[in-house]
Amino acid sequence: MIRYRVEPFDLPNVLPMHWPGVFGEFTDVVGDVIDRLECATTLFDQEKLRFFQHLRETVDTGKFGAMQELHLSPGRFRQASDIAKYIDPAAWFDSKLRLALRAELHTRAPLDILDLGTGPAHWPAVAQFYGHRVLGSDLPQRTTGQLERGHLYDALADIYGVRRIPLRISAFTPLPPLERRFEMVTAFLAAFNVDPDQRPWSIEAWNFFLDDLRRNVLTEGGEVFMSLTRGKLTDEVWAYLSKHAAWTDDNYKQIRILDLTPFSV
Repeated sequence: MIRYRVEPFDLPNVLPMHWPGVFGEFTDVVGDVIDRLECATTLFDQEKLRFFQHLRETVDTGKFGAMQELHLSPGRFRQASDIAKYIDPAAWFDSKLRLALRAELHTRAPLDILDLGTGPAHWPAVAQFYGHRVLGSDLPQRTTGQLERGHLYDALADIYGVRRIPLRISAFTPLPPLERRFEMVTAFLAAFNVDPDQRPWSIEAWNFFLDDLRRNVLTEGGEVFMSLTRGKLTDEVWAYLSKHAAWTDDNYKQIRILDLTPFSV
């Protein structure tokens, strides 16, 4: 049985499946997942069991509960927003674990990974569990050029031990110099690939971006693993990217590119 840290109230833009994870005590939510996986036989379920046991042992539950109380309080919570769904650890870590296994992070030697659009930090937390070194990034505020302090994403990144930097991505603009090169660049539910009028990038814009990653961000032989967002991607661009990918999932617009030389400009 899941006890509630915050008394549940209506979340009009959050699916009910997330409500126990949003309002519930962290130890109960995570413990419920562990209990259901006690007889795990598949590789995914076994890895999920190990990861949730890790969460139970390492997450500061007091800090997690304080985050819930603050961000679900009347002064903070916005009825029109769906952002509260990311408080739920059960659903989001499940999906990111599936991606980690697809990227073979559970079997690979430690990688340096740059994550674009880190958001609630679930993906970097999973990658770090497997021993990889992850630098997250998010869109900076226009006025300060820094990340928004006190945002829910900021709180979750702190809870899960994920470091982030401010990083703005624009079409036909090289990324700024970073502190090191990376063997993998990731982006999940990417939202950077539109122009200021919210029109999806062209093939030429994608060529510039991927070539910039190859030249200036990735180590030699580095790879890109992304989940792109419907509505921010044209069929023409998806077909073009897919043609040069090592693996794609058309249903979820997930793509893994191991060779970036075809995108040279």
